[in-house]
Amino acid sequence: MKKNVLAILGGTVALFGLGYLIYVVLGYHAMNGPGAEAIAATEMNFVTIILMEVLYATLIALIFGKWAQIKTFSTGAKTGLIIGLFLGALPALELFSTTNDLIDVTGVITGAVTFGIRFAVAGGVIGWLLGKE
Repeated sequence: MKKNVLAILGGTVALFGLGYLIYVVLGYHAMNGPGAEAIAATEMNFVTIILMEVLYATLIALIFGKWAQIKTFSTGAKTGLIIGLFLGALPALELFSTTNDLIDVTGVITGAVTFGIRFAVAGGVIGWLLGKE
């Protein structure tokens, strides 16, 4: 139980930290279409962002600890990359397919890559923390 809580906390810090760095400091956004400016948030709600990251980290920790038995940084990073690519690409593809000018192909690729990077690092941290004795 203690390892799971630490893994979730470590994953949350990794996801939030990299998300802040990528999306706020570097300014990358998945929505790159002409209509994206109209729906961009002017203020971020950090409480809900942190809740989202906790839920993502919990999902990864459950998958790694209960079903996949991932207990190393490298295996966690590889698996996290795959999970992140899917979690980033799927909603972006849905927006690309169902809206006009909200997101373009670059936005789909950006969403997949940024999620992949974030989840690779978080997956590595979670795997490492789950494997600690």
